[in-house]
Amino acid sequence: MFQPDSLLIRFLTKTCDLLFLNIMFVLSCVTIAFSGAAVTSLYTVTLKMIRGQDYAPVKAFLRALRENFLPSFSATILLFLDMTLLAILRAALYAETLLMPPTLFVLLAIITILLTALLSWLFPLLARFENTFSRHLNNAVRLSLVNLPVTFLLTTVNLLPLLLCLLIPPSLGVVFAFWLLFGFAAGAWVNSFYLNRIFETPRGGGMK
Repeated sequence: MFQPDSLLIRFLTKTCDLLFLNIMFVLSCVTIAFSGAAVTSLYTVTLKMIRGQDYAPVKAFLRALRENFLPSFSATILLFLDMTLLAILRAALYAETLLMPPTLFVLLAIITILLTALLSWLFPLLARFENTFSRHLNNAVRLSLVNLPVTFLLTTVNLLPLLLCLLIPPSLGVVFAFWLLFGFAAGAWVNSFYLNRIFETPRGGGMK
């Protein structure tokens, strides 16, 4: 039961790795300028975990954070836009008075979902491959359209904390605590399982 390669030990090791990785990610996102690089670095480590490569979560994350700051800068701007739209939608949803016409709310919601879906591919691509940002962006669009079921899954996982808080308001405290400790890293790890299968296929499932 307590052998180094036992199921229990592997589970506990993976849990601890995700815990440390999540804490590093949350700390890195305190500075908005590093948030995009932090997401990219998170996927750099979780994709290594899925591929079974040797890694030390904290050391690998910090090294990736330094390397990904400039390549991820344009994606950081898109991430900031996405977070701003989500904040506006949430404020409009809970406002006591009507802040915007329903048609505009639906339009912004659609734009936000599409942008989240795009970023769900863009950051893993930045983490896994070296390319120009325009090619990464083009590949993210192509992959999101070619792999619609996976795109739906990735987007749902990335929006899950917000969806849980909207659908089950009393769960706000539990959701906040879980994502603060494990949620971001756990979500990236789940996404990486499906992303790695597509990235490892010939031509990357539709990339250029």
